[in-house]
Amino acid sequence: MDIIIKSFNRVYYLDRCLHSIFLYLQNFKGEIYILDDGSPQIYLDKIQLKFPGIVILKSPNYEEKSKAILDKTFNFPSTIPSKFWYESVLDLSDYFMVLEDDMWFTENCDVSELNDICKNENLALLKLFWVSNPKTVGSNIVKRNRGIEVYNPDLKSRSPKFFKYIYMKYNPIWRGILSLFRLYTKESELQYYTIYSVAGAVFKKDYYLSIWDDAYAIVDEKQQLLNAVQYYNKFNVAFAKVNKEVLKTGFMSSATLKYHYPDFSILDFNCMLNEYWLRNDNAFNNNLSLDLDTNEIINILHSYDKPEAYILQWLDWVNSFKAQFRKIGCNI
Repeated sequence: MDIIIKSFNRVYYLDRCLHSIFLYLQNFKGEIYILDDGSPQIYLDKIQLKFPGIVILKSPNYEEKSKAILDKTFNFPSTIPSKFWYESVLDLSDYFMVLEDDMWFTENCDVSELNDICKNENLALLKLFWVSNPKTVGSNIVKRNRGIEVYNPDLKSRSPKFFKYIYMKYNPIWRGILSLFRLYTKESELQYYTIYSVAGAVFKKDYYLSIWDDAYAIVDEKQQLLNAVQYYNKFNVAFAKVNKEVLKTGFMSSATLKYHYPDFSILDFNCMLNEYWLRNDNAFNNNLSLDLDTNEIINILHSYDKPEAYILQWLDWVNSFKAQFRKIGCNI
């Protein structure tokens, strides 16, 4: 079973991710591919030195994005490298893990056993974590097998047409009518995430390719959910989760701008932590049961002479980011 890790200019998190893989994964015999979209070469060289067995692949826009990071202009192309992600998995194992650079393992995980279960149960998707949100994993468990729970997705309908007209077609009047007759609820929409995940999971290759088949410019989760429904409607596949989450994800930063502040930029923040990591490459590998330590980051920001306004706005950014997930039921 191979592993792909999507990466963009957060090597301080990527290093944590890779560290956890070699710490917790057992019987892993596949390849680890870093699909990088612009992290400057000096950081990738250090990552390659620390983990010589990994393979680093670069997106078509790598050079342009890397230069924008080094110049600190942050003028990036508006498209995401979804075609690169799609093409990178074509020659992978039939089942593979998809991670993002800000995810890391917290529990032992036997990869050979996972692979066998995926094949034997004909799983399309095996979730390794769900940010403690029970709404995005199935509760109707039909089989338990060596720490894996196979579930029946509790969907309003498996019909692609139903999903398209109920959940993809939107205007306030139409949504109001659907809500009045209980054809649409936010809870029923979230249930479709029991058959879908962006990362933090093991994917059957043809299922993954079907989800990303027409996502070559931007990430459109509704379109990908429709693709997942179409696949589930067409093929006799199963879905599952581990009985206990084995991954965590970070909320101290993101790869892209989400909120705007007068004195704080998450892109500048990432550059700073990357620079710090280059001189202190084990600084972010401790206490994997929790996210990066807030006080340690504040000390790093002070060492770069960042004003209090910058630090306070970063803390507000983190709270806003977490609130976005708590709003849909995640326990952070």
